[in-house]
Amino acid sequence: MSIADFDFRSVWLNLSLINRLFFLCFCGVSIYTLSVCLYVLFHLHSLKKQTANKNATAPSLLVTVNRRLANLRQLHLFALYLFGFCIMVSIPSAFVTLGASKTVPVGSYIQGITFLFYFDAPFFLGFSLLHFLQWVASVRVDSFARQRN
Repeated sequence: MSIADFDFRSVWLNLSLINRLFFLCFCGVSIYTLSVCLYVLFHLHSLKKQTANKNATAPSLLVTVNRRLANLRQLHLFALYLFGFCIMVSIPSAFVTLGASKTVPVGSYIQGITFLFYFDAPFFLGFSLLHFLQWVASVRVDSFARQRN
């Protein structure tokens, strides 16, 4: 069994309700992360163009951007904790083998755990990518703030 053996529809149908809800939540967090990072980078770019004017809105905008990035970090941490909770709730259901009386139970257990690993591994990669995006935006804000001082 490899990841290529699964299509999206079969994976979706085999997921528990909590994993489906987490998937939708993760999609929402990903979209929100992309929008906040684009917002931050767009506003930093426009502030760099306005540095010759030395306008007074730059410090207040930097405070707002830093606050949004801090909230984004908290959202990522919450989503990671929620992901851990979903994993812990899903593991016991991998050991349920009702209706599989002709197979060896250990094989069913391993198959259930393997399915969860295949489902959960892309989320760890996704969390790494979201963290990287947030980190890049934070570094850009910090470097811009240091240049202004």
